Amino acid sequence: MDMVTHQGSVEMSEGRIHYRIQGESGSPVVLLHGAGIDNGAWIWRWLAPELAATHRVYVPDHPKHGQSWPWRARADQRGQEEVLARLLDHWELERATLVGLSLGSTTAIGYTLRHPDRVRSLVLTSCGGIQDRVPRHGLSYLALRTPLSWSVSRAMSPEALRRWVRREVRFADYVPEEDIDALADLAGEELERKRSHGGHMFSDWNRYEIGPRRMRVDFRGRLSEITCPVLLVHGELDEAVPLRYPREAADIAPQGRLEVIEGAGHFVPVERPREYSHVVRAFLDRDTGSAAAER
Repeated sequence: MDMVTHQGSVEMSEGRIHYRIQGESGSPVVLLHGAGIDNGAWIWRWLAPELAATHRVYVPDHPKHGQSWPWRARADQRGQEEVLARLLDHWELERATLVGLSLGSTTAIGYTLRHPDRVRSLVLTSCGGIQDRVPRHGLSYLALRTPLSWSVSRAMSPEALRRWVRREVRFADYVPEEDIDALADLAGEELERKRSHGGHMFSDWNRYEIGPRRMRVDFRGRLSEITCPVLLVHGELDEAVPLRYPREAADIAPQGRLEVIEGAGHFVPVERPREYSHVVRAFLDRDTGSAAAER
């Protein structure tokens, strides 16, 4: 039976946030996607319907991604956290599990530090916000904060982005070719949508939180304050966030642990959907069981 998806949006002073809701019952889970070509439909293509069998699943498009346009404010770290806070209020969620990918993980950490009573547990995938520098940091900063980045954004064609997805994303052999084609098409559509709204191919977070010498957001010094269960899921071959950073983060968080997915890169949920779903569902089942035992 096909899973029913409820589409919705909320108008904020800065603009419009689009979201989808799947699942009719169970504890709430909010899925927070990454930056750039990503949106709620892209990275959560498989996990959202999987979790919806036992959870109420909320999948927003972040500001300036997916269908969350127009947006008239900077969607940097603080901006992302504030949107998430208002979304949880809009959905009337007292507590929820937050599952993030890259930018979404960084948003989840920042929100949890500000509102620890609202977060049941965290799944931080390909986690951002836990490193002092990104690969080729100086070059990345210059490329993102100079007119060159706009030139690159405008020069990239949807078809080139589709080819990039097929060539660079480390899909498992079992991922059907038609699904890879669908994800490549979604990436091309995301670029076209950003361009039609005058947006940048890279997110505001990328452009403003990568400082000239180091990251402006590095939560490692505060991870010890997060007392809820934390699962870090990381691709063995992730080049954007090297594996040493989530290893360190899992050691710092009081209830942190790390699962490494072999053969995966940065886009774990679509590269290794079976393995990823398995570890996330096992974690959520364990967390739900622990909460029930406490009651």
